[in-house]
Amino acid sequence: MPFPLGRPLGVADEPAFQRDVLRSALRLLASATEPTIVDYPHEAPDVNGEGVWACAIELPTPEMSELESAVRSEVDLLMPRYQEARRSRGRSTFGMSGATIDQVDTVVSFAIAVAEGSGFEEVPSAASGPNWRHAMPILVRFVVEDLRALYQEAVTSDAGSRPPSQREMHTWIFQETALGRLLKQIAQQITDHDDPRLRLMRGFIIPEGFWEGDRAFGGVPAGMSPDEYVHSIRPYLIGEQS
Repeated sequence: MPFPLGRPLGVADEPAFQRDVLRSALRLLASATEPTIVDYPHEAPDVNGEGVWACAIELPTPEMSELESAVRSEVDLLMPRYQEARRSRGRSTFGMSGATIDQVDTVVSFAIAVAEGSGFEEVPSAASGPNWRHAMPILVRFVVEDLRALYQEAVTSDAGSRPPSQREMHTWIFQETALGRLLKQIAQQITDHDDPRLRLMRGFIIPEGFWEGDRAFGGVPAGMSPDEYVHSIRPYLIGEQS
């Protein structure tokens, strides 16, 4: 289905659309004779009020050769708003990788190193310090999640403004920020890697619809169900199998 990860029925508060998704799924029970994957033909409606959302913070847009300095400039610019949001909400989702917000410079160094080809077997030498909670290669996913959390929490810190929809947030990150270019470069490293098992992780980094190529999550090998495929590569992703 062409929906964001975690939204199996599309979007909240759209009962007619959700019913159609469920009916389409149930109709497969009458026609499918074996485990089947069928694309749902409709995009989820974009919600979240009137008007077009735009980030009010003007971020620099330097050339790709200046990617690291661009990401660090964005992080520096967004940090005061992130800290404000963290104080007002009393919580933050930053830290899934094991790094603290005080170690965000190292988180950026980690992501830059992977984007520039350090590989997916070992933690980059430039990223020592944090008490990383996960093994490679899945640690890359959680490093990315932390950076996205910082950006997302920072730009939604203003309680008086309309928050962006998930698609608006993705569009902003992947079309207007240096972070988006960094994440696409990491995804390209995954695509170019010899081990196709990594491509499942690409879908955790790039949402469907924002990867220029095949599906962000990659394909399922012939003869395997999605569940079987995920189960088969899980030991590799969490570092229990080479």
